[in-house]
Amino acid sequence: MSGESSSNHGEGNPEAADRFNSTEREFVNSERGKKKIQEGPQVQPNEGANLSRAEELGRERAKADDSAPSQSPMSDG
Repeated sequence: MSGESSSNHGEGNPEAADRFNSTEREFVNSERGKKKIQEGPQVQPNEGANLSRAEELGRERAKADDSAPSQSPMSDG
């Protein structure tokens, strides 16, 4: 075999997710993690407008009504 796990988890891997979550918690609770969190994002002054516009576009998209079925470009009508 190729050394892969023989269990099929579908679209996720619970063991990998647990490892990631555990490592993430360790970082957040570490001194370095606490310092990074306290520093916050490092946004350059010239990036502020772009970030604001991106956030605005995201909100507009989130509010869009997508309940109507869309026409597939592959359909023959």
